[in-house]
Amino acid sequence: MVTLAKGYFRRSVFKTYRFLKHPRKLKQSPTMRWFARHFLDKRVWKPTQHTFSGGMAVGMFVTVQLLPIQMPSAAILAAIFRVNIPIAIAICWISNPATLAPIAWVENWIGTWIMHHFGDPTVLAAAEAIVKEPKALEKGIAFAKAMFLGGIFVGGALAPIGYIITYLSWGALDHWNKFRKQPALPLTTDKE
Repeated sequence: MVTLAKGYFRRSVFKTYRFLKHPRKLKQSPTMRWFARHFLDKRVWKPTQHTFSGGMAVGMFVTVQLLPIQMPSAAILAAIFRVNIPIAIAICWISNPATLAPIAWVENWIGTWIMHHFGDPTVLAAAEAIVKEPKALEKGIAFAKAMFLGGIFVGGALAPIGYIITYLSWGALDHWNKFRKQPALPLTTDKE
């Protein structure tokens, strides 16, 4: 029964793939051409050293943004940069309800530090000067600006770090697997 279900699923996936990749469909719509070029490319689904590391970098950047649309954002960014989509989406699960408070605290702390030392780079600074809000709303806006700025900064710092660590780890594991598969040298105990 399971084999039958696997075969049916596989056939349906191939039918859908052929339907979406059909030249007639691609000629009709520029949206379908964009979708096929970015989402139906085999390189974004099969992990290689570069695509896996790039997916890790995209996922690390998106996971600290604390937005409700993390997974769709990660999938779209991974498709645009042509890196591994599944790992980018999986890394988004790092920021969950249990890790939300520490991530938000770090983002707020870093964002406040940046705004204190370099000024407020957000557009809301101009709106704040024009319209005076009540104190509670003002504190909320300041907290949101600090989290936004901290999230961009932390994500921008984690993305290259995640890429480099993943790229080097993949290379080291690949080297180790090649080393392990080499035949052992024969031991000679000939005494002449």
